[in-house]
Amino acid sequence: MKNIKTKAIYGFAWSITDKLFSQLGHLAVTIYLARLIGPEKFGFVGVLTIFMLLAESVVSSGFTQALVQRSHQLTKEDASTIFYVNFGWSMLMYALLYISAPWIADFFHQPELVDISRILFLVIIINSLAVVVRAKLTIKVDFKSQAIASTVATLLSAILAIFLAQHGYSYWALVWLIISKSLFASIGIWLFCRWLPQWRFSMESFRSLFKFGSNLMFAGFVATLVNNLYVALIGRFYDATQVGYFTQASNLSNYLSQFISSSLQGVTYPIMTSIKEDRERLINVYKQLISITMLVSLPLLVGFAAISDDFVRLLLGDEWKPVVPVLIALSIARTITPISSINMNILNAIGRSDLFLKVDLSKLPLALGTLYIALPHGIEGVAWAMVCTSFIAFFINAYFPGKLFGFGAIKQLKVATHYIIASVIMFVIIINLPVGENLIGLFTKIIVGAVVYTLYLLVVGDNLLHRGIRKISSKLITGG
Repeated sequence: MKNIKTKAIYGFAWSITDKLFSQLGHLAVTIYLARLIGPEKFGFVGVLTIFMLLAESVVSSGFTQALVQRSHQLTKEDASTIFYVNFGWSMLMYALLYISAPWIADFFHQPELVDISRILFLVIIINSLAVVVRAKLTIKVDFKSQAIASTVATLLSAILAIFLAQHGYSYWALVWLIISKSLFASIGIWLFCRWLPQWRFSMESFRSLFKFGSNLMFAGFVATLVNNLYVALIGRFYDATQVGYFTQASNLSNYLSQFISSSLQGVTYPIMTSIKEDRERLINVYKQLISITMLVSLPLLVGFAAISDDFVRLLLGDEWKPVVPVLIALSIARTITPISSINMNILNAIGRSDLFLKVDLSKLPLALGTLYIALPHGIEGVAWAMVCTSFIAFFINAYFPGKLFGFGAIKQLKVATHYIIASVIMFVIIINLPVGENLIGLFTKIIVGAVVYTLYLLVVGDNLLHRGIRKISSKLITGG
């Protein structure tokens, strides 16, 4: 039996592999399609994101974590019951959205959305079928199988989408990219898990899992609504092109943020649930996770803000130039998101989904208020409003972990002092670096930024970085 540390390292390595090959590949294809079809057509799919994500939050978000949280006591009845519940929810959600398609199209003044939405929303049903098998693999900390399935799905869906885009299918290429990736990934993890639901439905299993999962489900619904309401209202009050700009900026900044948080949390959540009875050990894992996340998230997102102009011009094209100021603001907003996610994640690990729900509900008035103020100021105003809400939300998210574990927002920020200073210095140097406006210049900025950030931390003697370097050096010297 592998110990906790070995499991975490092995799982994290495969989770990173998944993000690099699967999600980065998916992002690259999305960027290619965006360049090919333009902001307006890209925005057609963007405005539907909120409906798809809201439905999925109802279908899967609560029960997935409920299954993982019960990892040691999970029974066959539990798994089969949740499989049928998820499938039933997904069919209901799809039916409601199918009927609502004409109203959705009228709301956004885009008749094309009727057909697009009715096809795109099939993803909800496809994803619901993989909830239990994905949870089972996560409980085993088996991220290798998930990474392989996801990578193969990305490759196959990319081939299909590029073929459709090059043959004039416009936004339909993006629609089928999303659907086919979900389908291929679901098939893949089913083959790896080799689990089949039994003809059993236990009301006792449903009640106990729903008691924990319902809070997360509702919290997930609220969080999804808050995070995507911006796009929906931009689609309502502005044109599809503005939606395309904002959606693209959200996709790019969210990718980096989620790359960090999902890689670390996907692995550590099942680990934390397995040691939740050992308070001292749990707090130690939690504090280390906060520190590692800050070490990585701040330079990545601040650095991306610094190179955003070059990135957009070289990879998306001049047609996408207006996305740059929005992308800078959202990248800054996302610097704190991975840390906020960890603060919420530990509440789930200890079974306090009730606190998770309270925190998410408390942020709803804040988001609605800032959105009301910012909406008349265009997509740039909305983006900077998200910066404000993101940082205020960090203090709200850290409140209960501070009470429960003595490691609140102020202490977390103190841990990040060196990382914040290093990131600011890096940002200033990158934007003033006199290099050519080409790919070589872009890569030069990235390398210089990484070197500046690392050198600063070495000079000030950052313990986490020094410890990591010593471990790597030791491994290389001993050969394993």
